[in-house]
Amino acid sequence: MPSRDRERTRRRLLDAAFVEFAAYGIAGARMERIARIAGCSAGLAYTYYGGKDELFDAVQSEVVDAAAVEFDALDLPGYAARLYELHHRHPEFARLATWRRLERRGTVNRAGDVEAIREAQSRGLVAARFSPEHVLQLVLAVASMWSSAPATGSDHVVRRRTVEDAVRRLVEP
Repeated sequence: MPSRDRERTRRRLLDAAFVEFAAYGIAGARMERIARIAGCSAGLAYTYYGGKDELFDAVQSEVVDAAAVEFDALDLPGYAARLYELHHRHPEFARLATWRRLERRGTVNRAGDVEAIREAQSRGLVAARFSPEHVLQLVLAVASMWSSAPATGSDHVVRRRTVEDAVRRLVEP
């Protein structure tokens, strides 16, 4: 029974930290506020995660990565459209990604994705006009370009199609 309570507390801390980091970033987040939202003491939050940076890493690996859109170098337009959908349905994911880029430059490792694009380029399935690294960055930028602008109804459908079409045109050989 105690381990179950421990797991539930850990999960509440992760969920509260996800909301806090998405709203305030790493620098602006407060462990005391996270603990209060999770219904535990700040001391317990530090016991579970050590500190704010470790908690951010746990949120990244256990919450964000679990909801991540599967990368497919052979279907970059579809990948971009699915990523746009995630950001549309859950804008906090886009905000958290923005905070990560702003406060932790260079820590996101997408080497596997870059290599998959390189392989698709070598097979002639993805245009080689840009380096694989630039293709990935362009796809991510197009997919997230409306993440801070709410869309409803037909706007959303048009934006999704635009993202997919733009990436298709970007990568078609």
